[in-house]
Amino acid sequence: MDPTFSVTELSEVELQELRKTDAWLPSEATRRCLLEGGSGGLASTAPRLLAPPSPIDTADPIHRQLVNRYRSDVRANAIRPVITADMVSQDCDGLVQLIKGRWYHAALDLTGRLLTICGFASDTGAKLTPFSSQLWLVRFVLLKQTRQFDLLERELAAFDRLDNPDVYFEHAPDLYPRRKVLSASIGSMIPFSLRLLHAELPHHLNRSGEALDRLYFLAAVVARVISNLENGYTEDGSESYPNEAYKISSLVIWRRRESKILAICLSIYLANQDYPSAIETVYQMIDKLEPLGEHRFLYGTLGRIYLGMGDVDSAEEMFKEALKDASPDLTTTRIQWLMYSAMLQIGSGHFDEAKRLFREVLELDPSNVAAANNQAVCSHYIGQMDESLRILEVLTTPAQYQQQQQLKIAKGETASQSLLEGPALHEAIVSNLSNLLDAESDHATTRKMSLLERVATLPGERVAPTAFKLKLA
Repeated sequence: MDPTFSVTELSEVELQELRKTDAWLPSEATRRCLLEGGSGGLASTAPRLLAPPSPIDTADPIHRQLVNRYRSDVRANAIRPVITADMVSQDCDGLVQLIKGRWYHAALDLTGRLLTICGFASDTGAKLTPFSSQLWLVRFVLLKQTRQFDLLERELAAFDRLDNPDVYFEHAPDLYPRRKVLSASIGSMIPFSLRLLHAELPHHLNRSGEALDRLYFLAAVVARVISNLENGYTEDGSESYPNEAYKISSLVIWRRRESKILAICLSIYLANQDYPSAIETVYQMIDKLEPLGEHRFLYGTLGRIYLGMGDVDSAEEMFKEALKDASPDLTTTRIQWLMYSAMLQIGSGHFDEAKRLFREVLELDPSNVAAANNQAVCSHYIGQMDESLRILEVLTTPAQYQQQQQLKIAKGETASQSLLEGPALHEAIVSNLSNLLDAESDHATTRKMSLLERVATLPGERVAPTAFKLKLA
């Protein structure tokens, strides 16, 4: 595991690609320090793992809930065999294996072990390298995935504003000589995704205003990078870009990054039901992505926002715009229009017709879980509780789901999802079923425990325990 990651074997083209992705514009104070070749009294970046007993949770949450209900590790183990960090190689390959298997808590455990090897468990922490910064990013994403936001904020605090001089390659050019020779030594070893996560985090801690401030600061920096490229310079504005192809490909990267920032702003506005700001943000995203030809789907997003506001006419107009360039002969186009039409019927209160349209979607795409879930919701609203429960229970029962898919294949229909993967569970499906069981069943707790056991047989962490709405025993 090379802590500095040698770039001596990379070609000039590969180094230019690194320059595009690693570029970042430091603050004025940091820029002066980098020009002067020192720290200028600014803090250094030496993140460290919080020493035990820090409140980090690396246990499988579904297994823990089974133990809590049955008061028996043996019974829980029989229902849900768990993969732990001890069962994979103690390296990045093992980490990838755990993440692909959706064993997020075990993967989080392994990131701690790998960062310890890199020296980050000491009292003073350790210096960042391109490799370790990527490892920290994985750890932070896993902390977000497992909803440990307080710990995420505490560990991120050691990174300060992600702008200290020692996170920039210019701070230590001798460590990256090949980058220096080819003018690729300019940039930051902080991944852009880490900057996004740092900006978004306050929203998950009920500080949405602070998150939006951070996000719009990122957007301002990205806009300056784009302006530099459009005016004939490299990302940082220090020299002319090598060729037109370089400029075009870099603009694609940075315009997409600009759109990612706005997408997080959009999610915050929607969470806060600030629909006017959400609509304005979507139009900004359309403006950014239209030059890339990647904007059309955003009209569908606008349609759903207008539906949430009760404006069915505007929603229909946006849904039509979303499919304006789509070939009407494609099955995917037909499916998308049926989904849009069903949403419009729901917006108008016509749940019977919406249910019929979702059924048409399922005839074209039997594995469309969203259509099946929405069909169950429509059944609930028209008083067909038993059918609603039946649909959701099939979606959350691996054996029934696989049998259903096999029958459809036998009839000459398609099942796009692998039978080995089982149902494509989403928390909304489990949550909807749990709510229905609470409302319609005298034996809700027993049936929800049966639901928990069904989901527990599926490998990986697919659903948060809170979706089952089970009270602690």
